[in-house]
Amino acid sequence: MKSLVIHGKNSSPEKVEWLAKPLRKFGEVIVPEFEIEAKEGVEKALTYDFDCIAGHSRGGLIALIAAALKGKWAIAVSAPSDRRKQKEYLSKFPPGTVQYNIYQDLMKMPEYELEYSSLSYADRLKKVLLIHGEDDEMVLKEHSITLCDTIKRMGGDCELHIIPKMKHTPLGQQYQTIWSIIEDWIKRNSSSF
Repeated sequence: MKSLVIHGKNSSPEKVEWLAKPLRKFGEVIVPEFEIEAKEGVEKALTYDFDCIAGHSRGGLIALIAAALKGKWAIAVSAPSDRRKQKEYLSKFPPGTVQYNIYQDLMKMPEYELEYSSLSYADRLKKVLLIHGEDDEMVLKEHSITLCDTIKRMGGDCELHIIPKMKHTPLGQQYQTIWSIIEDWIKRNSSSF
């Protein structure tokens, strides 16, 4: 199994090793530099050969859309499913907070970037694992709940795990839980490869 792992905004390949690690047990894993917005990120992701694509945050959004377009498996952690709703949520935070800074970044984006929503591709997502922190302070867990429900309603296979006490980025003590979820999901579904 070939996997592509995409990091989030202001992150790096090294900072998503926690997401790449469980995938390495099942084959080759590519973790490139991906400091680009969603539209260009999807275009870049589509140039790679992969069976499974995984991503964190914005990388998760890119992974979901690229998986839909290629008909491949997707794993997304803390991914926004609707960037307009994310922008609206972040607008409520005061200046000086990380959330407000992300809101300012979203305000500067061209309109087409905000249109990049994994919900728009839910009918093409066939095999998806979503992981979200119960206490995510950047992207509300409802993004993953809504997306998973929509994928199922459209006939796709979606599994959702809400991790207690996890914020937007998992901490070291949460890695084992995430690794177990990913490994179990791949093992249970490996016959459909």
